[in-house]
Amino acid sequence: MKWINLLVVALAIAACEPTHRPTQQDVDSVIDQWLNLWATYDLDFLDDIFLQSESLTYFSSEKVGLIQGYDQMKPHHEGFGFVSSGKTPDKSLWLEALETRFYGESVMVAGIWYFGDKSLPKEEVQKGPVTFVLTQNDNGRLKIAHTHFANY
Repeated sequence: MKWINLLVVALAIAACEPTHRPTQQDVDSVIDQWLNLWATYDLDFLDDIFLQSESLTYFSSEKVGLIQGYDQMKPHHEGFGFVSSGKTPDKSLWLEALETRFYGESVMVAGIWYFGDKSLPKEEVQKGPVTFVLTQNDNGRLKIAHTHFANY
């Protein structure tokens, strides 16, 4: 009978463990999707990138205050000119100096964002630090749970 109890405990522990620990490839895929969002201004990509939860948080470098919850992401991006099916943006957004840290099921990515004309010197485009916190959703897919932009 003891072994049945041990089996039940082992199965319960296994059920609580994530089925897949995030890898650098998983992280790179999400960050690439986020960069594609900015390269296309396509609102339809939000679902694939951000955690669809009220616990999602986002600090913008352009607007004051905390954006709280997935339902606030679409209006925030619409305010920057994002549309369903996308459009060609006037400026480019890119990331450099990315650092990734793994914390179990969660991941932190920090780097420098640049926004402007890529042909200009870096001193002449908008830039600043950015931090992404990624976590797995209920289906085990890695999603952005928090983003924080700042300006230099």
